[in-house]
Amino acid sequence: MVKTVIVDSDAIFALYNPNDPLNKKATQTFRSLITGGYQLLYPTSVIFEVISLFQRVLPAPTVTTKLIEMIKKDNLLIYIVDTEILKKAAAIFDPAGSKKNTLIDCSVVAVAKKIKADGVFAYDEFYIKQGLKPAEDLLK
Repeated sequence: MVKTVIVDSDAIFALYNPNDPLNKKATQTFRSLITGGYQLLYPTSVIFEVISLFQRVLPAPTVTTKLIEMIKKDNLLIYIVDTEILKKAAAIFDPAGSKKNTLIDCSVVAVAKKIKADGVFAYDEFYIKQGLKPAEDLLK
């Protein structure tokens, strides 16, 4: 059976931003997941978020261009966030809760629970509170 990890935007941002304090940790985790045979799954909501973020904050479009090319060449395993996942995410989302826990984060939870993912590659405690296992814990 394939072991699957859902990837969140903070992990992608840390991987592709050498100035991010989590860059080394994210890079090591990514390599370990790949060598450990984990399938990395990217929800469309996360792809939209991270590409928008890179476009806004990075001075050159190099990383954005690379990610777009990876999408065009089917180098990323993408999970389409459909109406069912959106409704599940909306049920998890708390508009009065932490501003850090977005509807996009809730879509990651909804996808992970729907496919019974082994874990989530992310650095947000929200996922642990939702009963998901961090990728680093899978590698121990």
